[in-house]
Amino acid sequence: MIIPALAHPPMLDAEPRPLAISAKLLYGVGEMPITVLMVLSGLFILFFYNSVMGLPATLVGIGLFASLALDAVTDPLIGHLSDRSRHRLGRRHAFMLPGALGMGPCFYLLFSPPRTLGHLGLFLWLLGSMIALRATSAIYRIPYLGLGAELSRDYDDRTSTMAVRAVFGLVGTLAAAGLSFLLFFPATADGSEPKLQYAGYPHLGLAFGALMTVSGLICFFGTLGHRTSGTGKSSAAPSFLSAFRISMQNAEFRKLWGSSTTFFLAVVLNASLAIQYFTWYARIGGGGTLSAIQTSFYIGALLGVFQWMALARRAEKRTLNMVALAGTATLLLMATLLVGEGRLFGTGHALPLIVGSVIGGMFASAVWVIPPSMVADVADTDELRTGLRREGIYFGIANFGEKIAAGGALLLSGTLLTLFGKLSHGAPKGAPAAVPYLGIVYGAVPAVLLMVSLLFILPYRLNRRTVHGIQRELAARRAAGRQMAS
Repeated sequence: MIIPALAHPPMLDAEPRPLAISAKLLYGVGEMPITVLMVLSGLFILFFYNSVMGLPATLVGIGLFASLALDAVTDPLIGHLSDRSRHRLGRRHAFMLPGALGMGPCFYLLFSPPRTLGHLGLFLWLLGSMIALRATSAIYRIPYLGLGAELSRDYDDRTSTMAVRAVFGLVGTLAAAGLSFLLFFPATADGSEPKLQYAGYPHLGLAFGALMTVSGLICFFGTLGHRTSGTGKSSAAPSFLSAFRISMQNAEFRKLWGSSTTFFLAVVLNASLAIQYFTWYARIGGGGTLSAIQTSFYIGALLGVFQWMALARRAEKRTLNMVALAGTATLLLMATLLVGEGRLFGTGHALPLIVGSVIGGMFASAVWVIPPSMVADVADTDELRTGLRREGIYFGIANFGEKIAAGGALLLSGTLLTLFGKLSHGAPKGAPAAVPYLGIVYGAVPAVLLMVSLLFILPYRLNRRTVHGIQRELAARRAAGRQMAS
């Protein structure tokens, strides 16, 4: 393999130049493995291992939780190791390559357990393949995010780069959600449920596993010329625990981390109750209608990415983040106040929910665009203070927060449903006891959490002028360092 010349450690010009659109596109393709993994894991793992393979749901839950917990802990460590790396492939690409090569085979193995395994063997297969899949995806994803923060040095161009990444991520989401059913679980001649047949799952794992690895390799080779070495000597870099502590001492990052973590707590709580809300509270029947509502959200998100990318040229990132949080909270509150028995939109009407999902997607898509760009700005303040470029650990800690929030949201949803179930009576047959309160748990509670997220980001003080000033100071410092070295 011919390896392009290794770039110098990340440099900052006095007037940072925008990244070429070709580089943004090649970088953006690298988001597809992650979104495909997230969507298909959420759709099929529990159903496949429980309903198709017969593994008790409790054991499936234990396996998924254990792999998620390990993944959350290792994310900051992987980011830290990539920050310190001085590999000839570059500190990010040296991790991205094995991660991309490993994700696809691990995904295939996850959906190809031997049919002769008993419960214990099947549980161990699930646990081992999930740990391997989450490990390889983390080895790829965290350095990949750090690379995105390094590619763009301009305050506004960083948002554009993250927006392109979000577009590819949403394309991967739509492809995974739509094509998986169409290609691998088509209607059967005898009318039986195709998703209960084992045969389709290994083919799904093979096809989408190949897509994950190929798109990851496209990103790897496409951005290899932009790879960077570590900043300074490895011996000068802090240990992992020290690096974690120093990162959390960054006031602007703490505000951003608190806001993003609370945001994910809200949206995962909302998503975990979506089917129950639509089925029992809004009384929307039919898989096609539910699919239309979900698809409309992602279409809105895709449109929203371009919206945020355009607005970011005219407004501050903090302002846009707050608008997105307030708008999403308002829509979720409307889902509680306007939908349901005796309310304005009543029950059984899909159109208001489809329109609301489109608008909600447009607001919520800001999370894929604005906060990652803000993390890149935080890395500049960190370098001014420490002299090191440490995007990796910042994104690792951010992902750590997301996974804590996801686990907390699932625990909170179960707790609230149990609590409200004890307060209500007369639920329809087969419905959860807390039907009268589903609107509150699905809409109002996440809306309150989103307003808490807004309060976290309210005192955030990095803006266009501040970041440009920091970058000029860093450029001057680097120039003086080069003159002394020569």
